[in-house]
Amino acid sequence: MYSVLSSGSSGNCVIYHNSIAVDMGLPYSKIKSYQNNLQIVLLTHCHGDHLNISTIKKLAFERPTLRFACGEFLAEFLLGIKNVDILEAGKVYDYSQFKVSPITLYHDVKNFGYRIFKDDTKIIHCTDTSHLEGVTAKDYDLYAIESNYNEETIFKSIETKKAKGEFTYQEGAINSHLSEQQARDFIFKNKGEKSKVLRLHESTSNLY
Repeated sequence: MYSVLSSGSSGNCVIYHNSIAVDMGLPYSKIKSYQNNLQIVLLTHCHGDHLNISTIKKLAFERPTLRFACGEFLAEFLLGIKNVDILEAGKVYDYSQFKVSPITLYHDVKNFGYRIFKDDTKIIHCTDTSHLEGVTAKDYDLYAIESNYNEETIFKSIETKKAKGEFTYQEGAINSHLSEQQARDFIFKNKGEKSKVLRLHESTSNLY
């Protein structure tokens, strides 16, 4: 149902059903072998580890029929790219072989998550968000959810670094990323008996 090409600060791209990519934050060389099967690239936000413009331009050139979809807030980054669909959160878009619906997320820039519906399966993909309040996804087949840091250890790490006078970038993480505990709580409240879970955007730095 999915292939995780990369997830984390070094780059992000997950491909669902061999044809639907979420994020394109990798060099073209990393995506080249997958490009022929792609039907659409769903873009979330403007950070470079999620939006590699040179890769997107190369994909658009190599695959003239490939579609790209994003929120209006990314339109300026995609000027000159053909087949760009501007989507609105909460609406369902029918691409014949699949449907997608954007979700408003809460990062330090405007950001989308996505619901993906194809072949009687339901997927929710959410990363780079401080919370998932107001979002429900009952009995989905796959929960691809950010589990960036561990609440039980990150606060101790922040205190330790502050005491040493060191820069504490983890403070930014707790205000813009989803914790392992938040992710588990969301999944517990929504999952069905056969649901699968994909942990995304785990930070090895923020977990201790």
